[in-house]
Amino acid sequence: MTSEYSPEDEASARAQRLAEFFVGTPLLRLRIERENEEFEFARSMPTQAPRGFEGVQSPEPAVEVPVYVLRADVVGIVRFGRNAPALGEEVLEDRELAAIEALGIRTSVRARSTGRLRAILCEDGAPVDYGRALFEIERG
Repeated sequence: MTSEYSPEDEASARAQRLAEFFVGTPLLRLRIERENEEFEFARSMPTQAPRGFEGVQSPEPAVEVPVYVLRADVVGIVRFGRNAPALGEEVLEDRELAAIEALGIRTSVRARSTGRLRAILCEDGAPVDYGRALFEIERG
């Protein structure tokens, strides 16, 4: 007897396997983006070292900082301006971090949150789809 799996079942099975892998590592965060899937796993505080990592000292407990993920509102090409953002830079909520160009129309990508730029998840000139993560901003 054969059973048919839906794409949701396959994605759930992949997420389960990734979660099991993540638990067995010393990683604090794991993020995987594919064409139509996005998985992210994170620990708020390091737990006891997994088997095989007994000699590794775990870092001080991590303080959980709220993170705002800035996503693309449109489909197009990401363009950084003359004032390109830098990792670790403090940004104000109205700061333009980039622009997305599509069919000759330029749409600003503004920080929307005051904080420190934690991650730049796109490259100048790269195509982006709607909803793709572009920047991470630590609030507070």
